[in-house]
Amino acid sequence: MKVHPSRRMKEFMTYAFAEVNKAREKAQASGFSVIDFGVGDPTDPLYEGAIEGLQRGAVKYARTGYPSYIGMADFRDSAAQWLQRRFGVDADPDTQVTATAGSKEAIFHFPFSVLDPGDAVLMPSIGYPPYKAGTIFAGCTPSYYGLHEEKGFLPEIDEIEAALKKNDRIRIVWVNYPNNPTTVVAGKTFYEELIEVAQERNVIIASDEAYTEMYLGDRPNSILEFTDDWSNVIVFQSLSKRSNATGLRIGFAVGGKEIIDRYRKLRTQIDSGVPNAIQEAAVWALKDEAHVARMRSSYNAKRDVVGRSLRKAGLKFWAEATFYMWVKVKQSSVAFSKRMLTLDREGKKGINVTPGGTLALSGAPEADSFVRFALVPSLDDTRAAAQLIVHHLEGGKFRSER
Repeated sequence: MKVHPSRRMKEFMTYAFAEVNKAREKAQASGFSVIDFGVGDPTDPLYEGAIEGLQRGAVKYARTGYPSYIGMADFRDSAAQWLQRRFGVDADPDTQVTATAGSKEAIFHFPFSVLDPGDAVLMPSIGYPPYKAGTIFAGCTPSYYGLHEEKGFLPEIDEIEAALKKNDRIRIVWVNYPNNPTTVVAGKTFYEELIEVAQERNVIIASDEAYTEMYLGDRPNSILEFTDDWSNVIVFQSLSKRSNATGLRIGFAVGGKEIIDRYRKLRTQIDSGVPNAIQEAAVWALKDEAHVARMRSSYNAKRDVVGRSLRKAGLKFWAEATFYMWVKVKQSSVAFSKRMLTLDREGKKGINVTPGGTLALSGAPEADSFVRFALVPSLDDTRAAAQLIVHHLEGGKFRSER
């Protein structure tokens, strides 16, 4: 018997990713050493305080059975306290905060809690794939607003408003700042205008804020800071990047009471809650900011190293926040990424990056002119990669092909 993928799964067979992965496997099989800037998975260790919290939690909750669907009171309190310290907002941990298994599954599942089949979701043309995947699997239709270089990769409020007027089935608008992959940061004016439009059109703003703690200068804002009425707002936060906790799968959602209530009810049908020991680790991590400052310093050092090499090679890039760099190239992103895997053919060394075309949710052609660097290798490997860039790239092209 041959098992065929479902119709919905077929929409997510990322052939471009598969093509680059196949090229990477071939390069490594041929003896190439590849420095991996592809997947945004930190390689620095989990915050040591979280490890201690995890160990203590394993003992503390050894006989407690299934965890709470909405998260332990201690965890929700810690999340609310962190939101107050960080953004100056007051969230009720009893009614406005709920635990999630990181942000990926939370983002994917959220549409199931507030949408009916046939509804629509407005999202960026370039961005995090679960926005689109969650929409389609919920039986809904993705719609898109543009992220354009000439506009600084910020959405135009007029475009969002026009889309909402044109399609009255749109019930969610996704935003993500600091942005993956473009790295740009949104400010007060953008959020205030978006809030006004969303309230007028009676749509939910879903704000993915996983990268608010990864920045260079001024601290990024949360949309929660710009309105006291959260009735149509939900924010997704995660400890994955903040505390190098991708392996723990812990985060939280915060927003209006009714939205959070509906989302909590959905979660009772999905899983049995985040393990208590993991929540205990998150409680410890949320109370400490020193390790977060060290994380930022580490990524900023690597950003400086790669940035200098890209400038020397004549490549334009964006690196405002997050731990990504959004680099403009002069050929298709897949072709460029495949060639980077064998950048130094004599020394058998290469670099793995993510083709921008794979992040084009709408098939936006402009994304294919970019690649994304995730600054996750060690500083030594980052320096080695920077040397490869300087020696083998010039004016956005490969020296061997000039």
